Amino acid sequence: MEGLLEQGGIKLAAVASDWFGASGWAMLSQIAQGETDAAVLAAQARGSLRKKAEQLKEALAGQLEPVYRLLLRQQMDQVELLRRQILEINAALAAAMKEHTATLHRLSKIPGVDLYAAQELLAEIGPRAATFASAEQFASWVGVCPGSQESAGICYSHRSPKGNRYLRRLLCQIAWAAIHTKDTFFAGLFGRLKPRIEGQGAAWAVAHRIAEVIWLVLHNGADYREKGTAALNPRTLTRKLRRLLRECAKAGIDARDLLSQTASAAS
Repeated sequence: MEGLLEQGGIKLAAVASDWFGASGWAMLSQIAQGETDAAVLAAQARGSLRKKAEQLKEALAGQLEPVYRLLLRQQMDQVELLRRQILEINAALAAAMKEHTATLHRLSKIPGVDLYAAQELLAEIGPRAATFASAEQFASWVGVCPGSQESAGICYSHRSPKGNRYLRRLLCQIAWAAIHTKDTFFAGLFGRLKPRIEGQGAAWAVAHRIAEVIWLVLHNGADYREKGTAALNPRTLTRKLRRLLRECAKAGIDARDLLSQTASAAS
């Protein structure tokens, strides 16, 4: 779709970071219908994107030929189909994992783990991680621990094993998301390790530590407790709770009963 827009000199992606969001999608719809006035298109901006009105006008000062508008409409139809299929899959996941809502809630407390990542972890590992006797075995199976290739007492490589490539990729994404959270333990761990083993190695170490925490949460039924300074900030906890509630509602999971049970247990 970006290539189609560039055929007409439209550089929407240079201004809007998420041009599949509400603002970008409204502009794309107008372009597909044949609107060419940059001011009218820029007026579709919402939220913080309104502050970039002049940049939007400059980026939208182009015109698509009819054949490219047709292709753009077809591409948008495909995106709508994918969105609808994703909603159907999310609904099926919510129904299949309804009895594990408490486990999903515990996993989502870990920095970097949103509801969808928690569902993927639960589906791949199981609700109790019963296959793995220890956190070290789980990290080794995933492949986020240092390897040790020795011969005659000489270590030739510390390269990590291949492991489960699907979970390795997911844990790396979780690690980078956790690194970018504010005032959390994992962000502090990355900051301490980065000067010694550089960014990629530090992120890998964070992924290893998160893998161990995930095993503890699943295997022992433990709750994640933040050890960074974010644990002292109630506003941070409130924002995270609201984000989790929005994700649960979007995925069709009713978390209100779980929250009331948690509150009663705490009292």
